[in-house]
Amino acid sequence: MKNYMHNTYLKLFFLFGLILCSCKQDNQFHQKEKEIKIKYDTTKVTSIDVKNDSSFIKKEISFDIIHSFKEETAESSYTCIDTKLTYKTDNSFMLTKKDFVVTDVDLSETNYEGPGFSIYSYQSTINKSIEIIIIEALADIGTSWYYVIVLNNNDLVDKFYIREPRSNSEKTEIKDFISIFLNNKILMFKFKKDKIAKYSKVAPDLKNDLEYVYIEKILNL
Repeated sequence: MKNYMHNTYLKLFFLFGLILCSCKQDNQFHQKEKEIKIKYDTTKVTSIDVKNDSSFIKKEISFDIIHSFKEETAESSYTCIDTKLTYKTDNSFMLTKKDFVVTDVDLSETNYEGPGFSIYSYQSTINKSIEIIIIEALADIGTSWYYVIVLNNNDLVDKFYIREPRSNSEKTEIKDFISIFLNNKILMFKFKKDKIAKYSKVAPDLKNDLEYVYIEKILNL
């Protein structure tokens, strides 16, 4: 009888030990599973935070530095720091930057016979590699048209006319009329509505709001 009771106690003790061990392993498994889940969630949150970080958002660049080219009559050229436009004919130039030939600028298709040009350089404090050159063809009254040259360091990116809208250059400085921005690869020109000359005919399909008329150009940067 004594041996029977002893064996029974041993069996119960052994069974209790198995149950206790099983519970412990189960708790460890759930704890490990919880840790893995927390780790995964943390990784997921971190990934989302990285994607939403401001470094992934391209900032709009404003071309807020505007310089006028100086006309060098003796050299038949216009210069602004290290950028130079030298006359080839009455309606064409050679564009150089740091004495490096960038491109020819041919304006002959306009048959321009006006009093001359005012030329401006637009650059940005954020990205100094991009330069926007605007050639303003002066008329007997106001402005005839604009010609835009886009440079990336010493490389030509694009060149094109902007014929409308126009301001009256006799009354309005270009900085008060044209603002330029670059967002990703879209170059945007903003023309102040209240500075548009009365003789300027603005195309109805151009984007506009209460203050500005917009022209956009996609650049191959």
